[in-house]
Amino acid sequence: MVLGPDLFDGTVAQVTQFKNQIGATFPLLLNGAIGAGNENMFTAYGDRDSYAVISKQGIVRYNAFDHWPYGNRFHLGELRGCIDSLLTVTTGVDDSDSPHAFGIAASPNPARGDIALELANPSPQALDARVEVYDLAGRELARLWDAPAPHGLTRMTWTGRDTGGALAAPGVYLVRARLGGKELTRRILRVR
Repeated sequence: MVLGPDLFDGTVAQVTQFKNQIGATFPLLLNGAIGAGNENMFTAYGDRDSYAVISKQGIVRYNAFDHWPYGNRFHLGELRGCIDSLLTVTTGVDDSDSPHAFGIAASPNPARGDIALELANPSPQALDARVEVYDLAGRELARLWDAPAPHGLTRMTWTGRDTGGALAAPGVYLVRARLGGKELTRRILRVR
């Protein structure tokens, strides 16, 4: 995952202004310096206009704090080069509901209760869509959507129950979406 953390706990307006100024194509995180442990990015990556790019595996691919002196750490070409090497699908960070790529998102993940899902259809027309939840053995547990999905985001919820109403056990599940000719998969984790 590529993330732009705000380490000085700015406002939504300040982070939006930063996004607009640099043309960010990656998510921006408010309050990146809150917490006492590993969730506090200020402790791990320093302060003062430092930029860190971290892969899904938690590997730091770039940390401006290590390369440039304070006041001269924003090098857009370096940041974009590192970020683009990690992304397979680039999505926008604008405030609109108009997606730029096909996708399926799950939140929260991991989750104890309901999981909200968003199916992204960037094509200008509605496409046939089906969204299902499977266990790791390949058994279908629930069908969440089976109808055309309009342009934009289609939202649905998995309550953690199978089609018979039984609560699924904690564990890893797969959300599979077919949208037009595309197949998308998202891993989700249910915890106790």
